[in-house]
Amino acid sequence: MKKKNILTAAVSLSLVACLSIGATLAYFTDQTSTAENVFTTGKVDIELIDKLPDDYNPDDHTWKAVDNGDNTGISYTEVLPGDYLQKIVGFSTTEDSNDCYVAIRVKTEVTNLPHATEEITAEVATNQLSELIREQVEESAGSVWIAEPSEEENGVVTYFFRTAVPADTENVVLFEGIQIPGEEWGNAYAEMGFNVKVQAAAIQADNTTLETLMGMNWDELTALE
Repeated sequence: MKKKNILTAAVSLSLVACLSIGATLAYFTDQTSTAENVFTTGKVDIELIDKLPDDYNPDDHTWKAVDNGDNTGISYTEVLPGDYLQKIVGFSTTEDSNDCYVAIRVKTEVTNLPHATEEITAEVATNQLSELIREQVEESAGSVWIAEPSEEENGVVTYFFRTAVPADTENVVLFEGIQIPGEEWGNAYAEMGFNVKVQAAAIQADNTTLETLMGMNWDELTALE
C-alpha cells in the first residue's frame, strides 16, 4: 500500500510538472494590420491689392503718382483741390485657399499740416479724409462691405466683406480712388501730407461666421499669420 501511494504521488507530481511546462511553451495569438490615419490641414491665403489702374497715364493728370511695386503703396505729389486720385484697393484669394471671411483695414493719418487753423486741425483733416474714402467705398461697392469705424483710433475704418469668399476669387475691389474736395479745401490744406495705409486679413469660413471675424481685435487677427 505504501508503494502504491508513493507511485500515485509520483505520477501526480509528474502531471503537474508537465502542465506547468506546457503553459509556458505555447499561446494562441492573432494580430490586425495597422491603419494609418493621415491628416493634412487646409489654409487661408489672400493677397492685398493696392495699385494704380493698368491704364494710368501720368500725362492725363495734374497730380503725379509712383507705384512702389508689390502692393506696397503709391506716392502722390502735386495734389490739388478737386483732384480724383486713382488707387485700386481690394483683395484676391489664391487658388489653393480655403473659403474665408475677409476684412480690409484702412488707416488715414495726416502727417503734416503747416497751415492748420483752430477749425482745421490734423485730427479734423484726418477724419475728413477717412470719410472721403468711406464715401468712395459706398459709391464703388457699398452693398457688399460693412464699415466699422474704430472707437479707439482716429481715422481708422475696417471694412468687412459680407459673404464668404471661395478660392481663386480675383480682384474684389473696396474702392478705386479718392476724391479730393474742391471748394471746401482752402489754404489751410496747402502743403498737407497724409498717409492712407491698407491691410487685409482673413479667417476660415468653415466653423466660423462673419460675426467671428468682426468680433476679433485687429492686432489679434493679424497675429495669427
